[in-house]
Amino acid sequence: MKKILIFEYITGGGLIEKKVDNSLLFEAEIILNSLIETYNYKVSFFCDYRHRFRHKKGAIIVSNDNTEIIYDSKFINKYDFYLPICPETHMIYYTYLKKITDSVNNMNLSSVQTIFATSDKLTFRQICNKKNISSPDSFDISKRNQLYIEKDRTGCGCVNTRIIKEKRTDTKDKITEKYIPGQSYSVSLHISHKSYNIMSINKQITQKINNSIKLKALLVNIYPSFRDHLFHFIDNILSVFPNLRGFVGVDFIEYKGELFLIEINPRYTTSMSLIEKCKNKHPLDYIYKKTNDYAGKSCQLKLI
Repeated sequence: MKKILIFEYITGGGLIEKKVDNSLLFEAEIILNSLIETYNYKVSFFCDYRHRFRHKKGAIIVSNDNTEIIYDSKFINKYDFYLPICPETHMIYYTYLKKITDSVNNMNLSSVQTIFATSDKLTFRQICNKKNISSPDSFDISKRNQLYIEKDRTGCGCVNTRIIKEKRTDTKDKITEKYIPGQSYSVSLHISHKSYNIMSINKQITQKINNSIKLKALLVNIYPSFRDHLFHFIDNILSVFPNLRGFVGVDFIEYKGELFLIEINPRYTTSMSLIEKCKNKHPLDYIYKKTNDYAGKSCQLKLI
C-alpha cells in the first residue's frame, strides 16, 4: 500500500503562532478530508496542534516545538508521494516550494517558475497577452459602460475581488482587468509528463454583494455544451505553460461561445474534493493512473 503524506497549509501547521481565518478553514478542511478518508492508501498528514483533526489516524502534529518538520526533506522523502497544498496568497505556495523543491524527490508538481508565473497575476496576464491566450485583456469592449474587476495581485480565489467602474493603474498589490459578463467555470486536471486527465468540469456559482464577488457554490462534474471546444482551449494553455504538473485547476469564463482564461491554480483545489462523491474515484487514484471512463454524476458544494 502506497504511503502518502499531505501538507494542507491552513490545517497543517503553516499558520503556527497565527490566528486561523475561519473563512479559509472551511474549504481547507474539505480539501484535507477528501484526501485522508481512504482505505486504498496509507495517508499521513501534517496537522496544526490546535486543529480538530489532530486526533485522526495519520495526523503528524505540528507545534511551536517542531515547525521545521514541514521543510524536513529527509522525513518527507520517506513517503512514496508528497502532496503540498498551499494558497497563492502573498506567494506562499511559491515560497514554500522554492525552499523544498531541490531536496524533496517524491512530488509531481509544476515547476517553481510556473508557480511564480501563475501566482503573480500581473506576470500571468503579460504571458497570456504575449502568447495570444484568450483572457480578459482580449475581451472586446463593445459597450460604453465597460466594468472592470479589481483583485489582489497575488490573491487566491475570489478573496478581495470586486467590480469597479473605471480602469485603474496596476500596483504592487492590486491589478485591474476587464469584467466579462459571462458564466464562470473551472476545469480540474491531473497532468503527467505526456498527457492529462480531465477530472471534472465545474460551474462556479458566484454572488455579488456590494460590488464584491463571492463564490457561493460549486457544481462539480458537469457536461457543458462547449466541452469539445474545451480540449483545444486546454491544449493551448499547456503549450504556453508546458511545465504544469500534477493537480491543476483552470478558471475561465464562457461568453457567447468563447472561453476566456482567468486564472490557473497549480495545486489541488476545492472542486477536486468532490471527485470521489461524483465519480466514485479517490483523487489520489489519478496519481497512480487508476482511471476509468465512469461519467459519474454532478454534485454541489455550498460555500456561503
